Amino acid sequence: MKIFTKLISIFLLILLISCSTNEKNVDWNDKESFVDTALNQISRQQNTTKRSELIFIDSILKGKKLDLKQQIQVYAYKSGIYCYHLQKPDSAKLYADSMLYILKDKDPQKYPNAYTYAYYTNGDAMYANNQFNEAYTFYFKAREFHSTNKNYCALKEYSYRVGMILFKQRKFKEATENFQQSLSEANLCEKGKLFSNYYRKQELKNNIALGFYMQGNYDSALTYYNKTLDYITTHQQADTSTFFYDEMAKGVVYGNMGDIFKKRGNIEEAENNYKKSIAINLHSGRETFDAQFSYLKLAELYADQKKIDQLGKSLAEIRKSMDELPNQKGEMKWNKLSWEYYQLLNNKEKAYLHLSKYQLLQEEDEKLNKRIYEVDINKQLELLEQQNQLHVAQHENEVARTYLISAIIILFLIILLSIILGRNWLHSKKHIAKLKELNETVNVQNEQLEIAMSALQKTISEKDSILKLVAHDLRTPVASIPTMVEIIMSEDNEAQKLEYLEMIKSSCNSSLTLIAEIMATADISNKNIEKEPTLLNEFIDDCAAILALKAKEKNQTLVVELPETDSSVMLNPEKMKRVVFNLVTNSIKFSKKGTTIILSAKISNNKLLIEVSDNGIGIPEKILPEIFNISKSGKRKGTEGEKSYGLGLNICQRIVEAHDGTIRVQSQEGKGSLFTVELPLS
Repeated sequence: MKIFTKLISIFLLILLISCSTNEKNVDWNDKESFVDTALNQISRQQNTTKRSELIFIDSILKGKKLDLKQQIQVYAYKSGIYCYHLQKPDSAKLYADSMLYILKDKDPQKYPNAYTYAYYTNGDAMYANNQFNEAYTFYFKAREFHSTNKNYCALKEYSYRVGMILFKQRKFKEATENFQQSLSEANLCEKGKLFSNYYRKQELKNNIALGFYMQGNYDSALTYYNKTLDYITTHQQADTSTFFYDEMAKGVVYGNMGDIFKKRGNIEEAENNYKKSIAINLHSGRETFDAQFSYLKLAELYADQKKIDQLGKSLAEIRKSMDELPNQKGEMKWNKLSWEYYQLLNNKEKAYLHLSKYQLLQEEDEKLNKRIYEVDINKQLELLEQQNQLHVAQHENEVARTYLISAIIILFLIILLSIILGRNWLHSKKHIAKLKELNETVNVQNEQLEIAMSALQKTISEKDSILKLVAHDLRTPVASIPTMVEIIMSEDNEAQKLEYLEMIKSSCNSSLTLIAEIMATADISNKNIEKEPTLLNEFIDDCAAILALKAKEKNQTLVVELPETDSSVMLNPEKMKRVVFNLVTNSIKFSKKGTTIILSAKISNNKLLIEVSDNGIGIPEKILPEIFNISKSGKRKGTEGEKSYGLGLNICQRIVEAHDGTIRVQSQEGKGSLFTVELPLS
């Protein structure tokens, strides 16, 4: 992704911002001067450094007197070099401030193009200094010069910069929309044939594609990348003088396309595109930053494939490039990949060194990102609009004061007008406060609605799961009954008839059990849980009396562990019996014959703890997260083929949560399980 303006020298050469044709403006004209010629010469130099370009422009301009436009051009050019290429935002800010200094005595209404140029340059310098609110203020000021007369050449720059801010805030949908708006404005620009407008349009197409990619819309992204390449190729055929820069632009697109192929698993094509990007731009005077990132992505590809030699060679080449042209973002990625590289070599000392550097750089990057995330463009726009309106009102008042001197009548009218304006301002202030209050109310209601919708969605999902269980588990036994009835009607052997009747009875009992489980799930909520004082030991003994018989059927032993002193606890005995029955029955079902199951209860820290442990077959780790949900993945047959419906543990969880408690499980496959129910006593 290019940061605001790439190829700044070319863009400044053709007056990137100021395209106004208003003849009343005295600050700008489109006639080429010796400064334009100098910048044009620099732009056509290949494999030069940005520092040498600064020296070259200083040597050409030495001793020459520059007019306003030429001074603005030179300062903007130098600010751009320090801002985007040499990464010295303080120096960039000095040149940007110099632009405002030479305009301090100029009327903005008479010099809109010069001020627009200066505001955008200052905004870019502020952005590079991480002063995001200030940057947006300058962008807004620049936009205001051309919002009324619809100067699309200038407006496209505002939409572009807002898109860049939104993109850095990871608001990719809004960023893409701003890039698309900027592209539409660029298409309406009167100077669409100029190279500056062409270069911005190909950049916007690339940015739109990148926006779609970040949203996960890879087909649209690839379509826009191909459109960008076609657009550049068409321009190359029409104007060979810019072939050098067109190739640089293609290199950027190739690097971005590699990301899509990597996401789609086409590693070979991804590698080819990264290599094409590197081959074009990893040279002095080209899009070196972008090439460094493409090389880092290629190295990441090698790291994923554990191609150690290629990874090491790539890291060495990237290091050499970043030593020549520092790249702060690239440093973070390079240290991360170096950490992975030395891990593959089992060099723990160097791996740890690069890991530490990576973590430090990542923390700094997160702090910076936090600052840009705090910029709310919509609120900033609203505030600036209000400030602009206030400025207009103040200007009108100043004009009115001039007329106050000439006549008492005008004085009276101005006073009256001031009163009206004051009242309107007070009303406006009240309306804004009321609107803010209403917005806060709407936000609270929206949050409540989202919570309600989430709960409803969860309920619907559970109901759907239950319906699927009913359809699946009732279909087979119910469908088999008519068939067995027909067989009984035609069967003469009484013993065989009895056997079929037993099968029908078993199917009906199984279906009734499932229906009872389903009915139980429909009657659980904290609203219908009526608690009453219950003796803990007596409650557990009642449960154990029945469950011991069930355990005995499988030649198992149920051990009950209770406090020495019986205590009264508040719970719903009927509902909690179902919890104990379901947990112990599960332990019986999933434990082998002759094993022991422990049912215990105790009071600790004003909480009731009920635990059921066994030495059964345990729960596989892959289904452990779903064990309390209604799902087919949680259904398993017991050690003797006992049937499971997948509802029991979900019912337990709902009953416990209706008591404001929690239920948890510890299990290891082949070694047994421990279920713990924790209920608050207060």
